[in-house]
This record gives sequence, structure tokens and C-alpha cells, in this order.
Amino acid sequence: MLHNLESVMGLVAPSFIIIAMGFIYGKLTRSDTSEMVHWTMIILVPSFAFYHILKMEIEIQLVSSIFLTAWIVILGNGLLSFILFRFFPVSSNGLFLPIMFMNTVNLPFPILLAAYGPDALSLSLMFYFASLVGIFTVGILIVSAENAATQIFKEPVLYVLVAGFFIKYNEIPMPQLAMDTLALLEKATVPVVLLALGMQLSWVKVTELKLPLLATAIRFLGGLGIALLCVKAFGLAGLPRKVALFISVMPSAVISYLVAQKYDAGGSLVASTVFLSTLFSILLIPAMLLWLG
Repeated sequence: MLHNLESVMGLVAPSFIIIAMGFIYGKLTRSDTSEMVHWTMIILVPSFAFYHILKMEIEIQLVSSIFLTAWIVILGNGLLSFILFRFFPVSSNGLFLPIMFMNTVNLPFPILLAAYGPDALSLSLMFYFASLVGIFTVGILIVSAENAATQIFKEPVLYVLVAGFFIKYNEIPMPQLAMDTLALLEKATVPVVLLALGMQLSWVKVTELKLPLLATAIRFLGGLGIALLCVKAFGLAGLPRKVALFISVMPSAVISYLVAQKYDAGGSLVASTVFLSTLFSILLIPAMLLWLG
């Protein structure tokens, strides 16, 4: 249990130190992160997800409740943004993306693993799955309707997740060699994704404060409020409740900036939101861990 600030900071600090290392390296070298991000998302993250799906011991009903909670948080924040943007007009629909889609890989994976163990990672994969499907369907539909139909099918992790659940719940045995290989890749994933996040953030420039600060507030407060309603409605308690609430207040996903930039949908506003929300999360994440216990 996490009862004091010292124990919480001991869990959180290593992740942010590695992010800072990636940020500093990116600033000094101005290295192109696209190749690193590409093979991380093609090899490491799918392997990580596949390994933890096969290892998890969670009932399918609970998995479904977490997955549905993730979707409600994503879409609920989108609806909340739509209402608030009536009073704070925005020039591009791209600003919806960093509000709706939270960081479900770089930050929560290492912190949840350190704080609550492997079962927390298994649950968090449902948020990752929902966010992945959402950004490449609903997200692209928001910024570029004509590209939304096929992009999701180009993401290999989608097939890995489906295959993982099929193998898991049909109790199909996996060769030990395959599991040993996946275990090695799983160990490499966390530090690499943290370094990649820092390097990606090193390219971000904060060009405006008013709207990104509003978007950041909606991301955090909207995510938490909607998640609280969900855990009550679905009767989630213990570890599932902690995971759902924790991931719901994660900062904006870097991929929301990449999508907005690709489709020319307010990339600078989205980048500012990603950077500010990640900065504020340095304080928010320890506070959440203390509250959740």
C-alpha cells in the first residue's frame, strides 16, 4: 500500500527521470524519433501486450467492464469538450484528440507495475486497446473523415491483441521458446517507451497557453469525473477501480499530436496540450497514487 509521499515518489521518480533523459538527449542531438517510435510500436509494444495478455488471470467479465469504462471516458471527454468549446471557440477539431486520448503506454505501464504488480498491467491493457482503436477510428474521423475507415487495420498491435485474447481464453498452449522471447522483449519495452516519450516531447514547442490549459483541465478533471461514475456504475472495487481511475487522469497521448500533425488539424495547439499535461502530471500522478493507496 502507498501511504506516504516518500514511497510514492520512489515509484514515480524513475519513470520521470528516464523521460527527462530522453528529453535532454533529444534537445542536444535533435535526433529524429520517427524510426525509434515506429519499431517500438511495431515490435516492443505488441510483444509487451501479447505477453501480459497470456499471463493475466482476470475474468472476461471484468476485462469487459474495464474496456467499456475506457471507451466511456474517451467518448465522455469528447462530448464534454464539444459542449465547452461552444463557449471557447477553437480553430481546429484537432484539439479534441489530446482531451479524449490519454497516455496509456509510456507513463502508466511502469508506474502501475511498480505500484500494484502485473495484474494492474493486464487491466491497463484494456485502456490501451480502447485508446488504440479509438484514435485510429473516432480520432481520425474527427480530423479527417475520409481516412478513418482503413487506418486501424494497418496497426499490427490490433491483430496481436485479438490473437492474444483468442489464445488466452481458448487455452491454446504456447511454446516455451516463444514465451522466453516475449519475456525479453517485455523487459525492454518500459525503458524504451519512456525514452521515446522524452525524445518526442523535446520536439514540442508550446505556442499558446489559454486553450491548451483548458484542454489539459478537461483531460484531467473530465477523465476523473467520468471514471468515478463508471467505477460506481460497474461496481469496480480494489485493483480494477485503482487502475481505471489512475489511467483516466493520465496526460494527453503523444500520438494525438502525431495524428493532428499528419492531418493538418491544429498540430501546434495539440502539441502544447501534450506538453503541458505531461508537465502537470509530475504533480498529479503522485497525488493520485496517494489518494488511491
